[in-house]
Amino acid sequence: MNLYQASFATSAKQFPNNIALYVDASAIKNNSVKGKKGQVKTFTYQALFALSQQWANSIRYFNDASYPVAIYGGRQWQMYAGILAILASNNAYVPLNIKQPAKRNSKILSEINSQVLLVAANEDPSELLQHTKQPLVVLYLGTNNKRHQYINIDDAISISSSDLRANTTATTTTNIASLTASPYAYILFTSGSTSTPKGIAVSHKNIISHLHRLDKLLKITASDKVSQFFELSFDLSVHDMFSCWHKGAALYIIPNEQLICPMAFIKQHQLSVFSAVASVLSFMDKMRLLKPQQLPSLRLSCFGGEKLLTSQALKWQKCAHNSRVINLYGPTECTITATYFELSDQQAITSASVPIGQALPGLTAILVNDNKEITTSNTLAELYLAGDQLVDGYYQDSKKTAQAFITLASPLAQSATRFYRTGDIVYYDQQQNIVFHGRNDQQFKVSGHRVEAAEIETAIVSFSNDITWCVVAAHLDHSGNTRIIAFIEYQQNSSTCSASSSSSSSTSVLDNYQHTLAALSKHCLQHLPTYMVPDEFDFQPLLPRNISGKVDIKALLSGDHNKITTPKETL
Repeated sequence: MNLYQASFATSAKQFPNNIALYVDASAIKNNSVKGKKGQVKTFTYQALFALSQQWANSIRYFNDASYPVAIYGGRQWQMYAGILAILASNNAYVPLNIKQPAKRNSKILSEINSQVLLVAANEDPSELLQHTKQPLVVLYLGTNNKRHQYINIDDAISISSSDLRANTTATTTTNIASLTASPYAYILFTSGSTSTPKGIAVSHKNIISHLHRLDKLLKITASDKVSQFFELSFDLSVHDMFSCWHKGAALYIIPNEQLICPMAFIKQHQLSVFSAVASVLSFMDKMRLLKPQQLPSLRLSCFGGEKLLTSQALKWQKCAHNSRVINLYGPTECTITATYFELSDQQAITSASVPIGQALPGLTAILVNDNKEITTSNTLAELYLAGDQLVDGYYQDSKKTAQAFITLASPLAQSATRFYRTGDIVYYDQQQNIVFHGRNDQQFKVSGHRVEAAEIETAIVSFSNDITWCVVAAHLDHSGNTRIIAFIEYQQNSSTCSASSSSSSSTSVLDNYQHTLAALSKHCLQHLPTYMVPDEFDFQPLLPRNISGKVDIKALLSGDHNKITTPKETL
């Protein structure tokens, strides 16, 4: 069954008058809406269903070969209605992130051979269109800003309706034939090893299987108010939208300026379900906002996308004292969520980060060591996943598909099983929960030794509660030597915790941090071999985040390092 029919349309029939979508004007990124904060756009299920059906007719009309349909915008209400309309037209949607370079988005349009681009109100895709070679119909989902010769969606509805009523031309016949359903619900493009983005096509079967599993775990109801935190090009946005719409609940779009600290929004709207990347807790922790019993309305909190620090998860559990707190894990290739761990008083967490737990019922998770053997011991190994949520592969890329998806004999199945190699290094804790350790592509060598960045990060985070986040990377200096850099988000005296040895303020900053730095270096030497102790510590009040809300390691490495050199040679 189509995702639209299985989730949203079903809820629209059952709960027509329930709020389906709530958007504050401040969630729209455009100067033209300044001064309009407080204006709210809401849709009932009935209204959003009717609108998506209207728009779907225009999409079918112009997308006569049923190619995937791209959307261009932020988190405006038009993008949510557009996604539903694309699914209602039996096509797959492809989100283009407006924060990405135009050339990258153009490559995506070329990869999917898109015929139709939906553009949100107040967005300007001029640069994107300059790089796009194939013919493209641009449907503008808002008041025409007169800058471009786009087809306004309302005009398109009139055009398609009149032609379909005529039903006499060859063009119309072609459009009626285009009702053939796409097997895919959406295609997300992630960074590839080459300059070409890597497309992951998720089928309707994949995502519907995911929704049924998450229903049993999350138990969302039609009376819930659910947050929408993630960018639409990040697969956890699908979790936000359809775990909500599948049950007739209300989806609340968190305004952009409140994403880094959504507590006020949660309180104002009395949200009952909240999902976010794990590192959103680091800022709130740094600001000392995670105080007990601050968010009584929450009954469910889900975190995913990156490791969830145990200390911050426990603080959040007290802050949202009525809430279940669940750590979700899963790559896009396994449709959003593959494993989970729920915090409880009965199960103590001994690791610095919350375990990713166990596979969802019906899915399989195995740990494969360097000898390609399945292991159950407390050793580092790569996580492999299997089950009906596994996608077919990478969009029109059989070579990459063959590298990432393999068939193995598994003791958990009677026959050979198709697995996805996640590239994530994990281990079992004493309770046989899976704990995320790091990425296999985050390994590097120092003086001939293989080093795990995650092992250094764990040691640094365990040093002090004032350290709210840490990422470690290797950097080749001008002499070709590998230097280890630790980027540290630090609470104490955050306004002065960045320093450069060449700046005029370096002396005062070094004085302020001399004791902390020496103690941290000594701590690292007690927990790590000498060759793994970072050469540089970069203290920052807030580490930069990328478009998915994760710490942006590329931005850190490309910038000027505000570093403090480790005196490990003297210790």
